[in-house]
Amino acid sequence: MTLNKKNILKISMAIFTVIVFFSFLGYHDICVKHEAYIERAETENKLLQNQFDEILKKYDSLNSTIEEAELIEVEEAIKSAIESSNNFENNFDAKNENKSLESQIERLKNAISEDSENIVEINDRIQNNKKSLDQLESIKSNDKRIRHDKLSALNVTARGVKILSDLYAKKRERKIQQIRVCFTLQGNEFIRQGNKDIYIQVVNPKNQIISAEDTSIALNDIKLLYSAKVDALYNQKDLDVCTYVNLESNKTIKGKYIINIYNSFSKIGSTIFEYE
Repeated sequence: MTLNKKNILKISMAIFTVIVFFSFLGYHDICVKHEAYIERAETENKLLQNQFDEILKKYDSLNSTIEEAELIEVEEAIKSAIESSNNFENNFDAKNENKSLESQIERLKNAISEDSENIVEINDRIQNNKKSLDQLESIKSNDKRIRHDKLSALNVTARGVKILSDLYAKKRERKIQQIRVCFTLQGNEFIRQGNKDIYIQVVNPKNQIISAEDTSIALNDIKLLYSAKVDALYNQKDLDVCTYVNLESNKTIKGKYIINIYNSFSKIGSTIFEYE
């Protein structure tokens, strides 16, 4: 009896061992198949993803083609609408052209009439302006000739002069006794050559004319009081002239003096001399 139990136990252990062994083999096989399935699934997913990306590219390209086609259709529609609008405007203008033609003709007639009147007025004004222009040009020519015939004194300068008769005198006169005046008679081919009477007039700060010898020239009722006279031999070229003007002691004061240069009664130059 005891022997049978031992035999049964051994047989049971053997059967259990066989079952465990086969179970282990089945589990190992299942694991290997599972891993193979996972690898195959990943590979298939990658292929599917690539195919999906390719489909998306084709889809985008197709959409772009469709959009370009639609854009072309829209542009053609706009172009057609513009042509229709232009045709309508042309037809409208053609209908209104005849209506406005008469009014345009009337406006042109009125404008021509007004312009004709203006032309007559402008012609009269032009003739009057021509006459005035001729007169002014004649006056200008005469005035230019007169100016050319007139002497001109340029670079007029003046300075005070003291005359010391005794170099060793204790008391010397501090006032100036003379004024030295220099100037240039401008050369002019329109003026005759020969002697020219040049008069120098000195006016003191009190507006008194200094004339030590009470010299003057008169023509009709005109009188010119001057301070000194110079005879200049004029040869139509620039001529430098200098002279001395004697002063009157009672009229010699400090201040600004006006020096005027005359040829006959015509003033030909001027300057300012300041006596300090």
